Amino acid sequence: MATIRKRGNRYQAQIRMSGYPLQSKSFTTQAAAKAWARRIESSMDNGSFIDVSQPRSVVIEDIIQDLIVSYERFNLPVAAPKRSALKQIADYFRGVSIHDLAVEDVLIFAAERRSKVSASTLQKQMYYFKQAVKNSRIKLEEDAVQIATEELIKKKIILGSVWRDRRLEPHEYDLLIKASKKHWIRYAIDIAIESGMRQGEIHALKFSDIDFNKGVIKVLRKDPKSEGGKKLCKIPLLNGVREVILRAQNDFNGRDRLFTTSGSASISDKFAKLRKKVGITDLTFHDLRHEAISRMFEKGMAIEQVRLVSGHTSLDQLSRYINLKPEDVAAKY
Repeated sequence: MATIRKRGNRYQAQIRMSGYPLQSKSFTTQAAAKAWARRIESSMDNGSFIDVSQPRSVVIEDIIQDLIVSYERFNLPVAAPKRSALKQIADYFRGVSIHDLAVEDVLIFAAERRSKVSASTLQKQMYYFKQAVKNSRIKLEEDAVQIATEELIKKKIILGSVWRDRRLEPHEYDLLIKASKKHWIRYAIDIAIESGMRQGEIHALKFSDIDFNKGVIKVLRKDPKSEGGKKLCKIPLLNGVREVILRAQNDFNGRDRLFTTSGSASISDKFAKLRKKVGITDLTFHDLRHEAISRMFEKGMAIEQVRLVSGHTSLDQLSRYINLKPEDVAAKY
């Protein structure tokens, strides 16, 4: 049965008929949309319909499969609940092109799922859906999954995102660095982006913690199994971090501790003021850690190498940083 929706200045016609993939097309007039829908429905009824929709490379079940392949390529576990959640999305939207996916379709799916599962389960499933779209790297006129998720949060059907996935844009970095000039926050920003270290780890960093010869940094990290709940770890001194530290040595007048502010919160406070000054919205200092780890994967670092740098205890936690396409990986190896 055909449905006609007005979307902005255009009319979108969608046809759902058992045994056929969803058909969708936009028109400048409602009359044109209805005429097209009648033609397609008629051809489906008499058996003459030929599917000339988007290639299978951009249908939703395939971007779901691409995400699973990305997980498996990096030996990331895809637990049964996650695999089941992804399969449910693929089955529900089978045959639907990501380009034709409408916000209303996603909201209907979410409503049906919410009637069967808890809000937290739906929250995770919507996150997986968003991750699949992001992993596809397909440029969309409208990101229906993202918009629908925001609507669900606004209506308090689900809570905010399970995990943030905010990336730093190149122009945003330029704005931050230009505005920070030679202030110490500039070094904190660069260390975060190059190392993936947490805010508290950066605040506590000393020059004496860095062994340039062995190429390691001593970092005190949380460890519930250790006495006091923390453990002294050695992480790789990556080249980008080395360059930032060497620059800092020249500007910090020989003192041992890089940042002498009163607490790690002062880093986020200063960053928030700087971000506001240059007009950047919805970006936290912790998002720079996400940026750093995402870049590590994009450079081709192995999952265990990234884990050694980031300090993640669970490989599954690292799965949200994987935004690579299988063909990109194949081209590198």
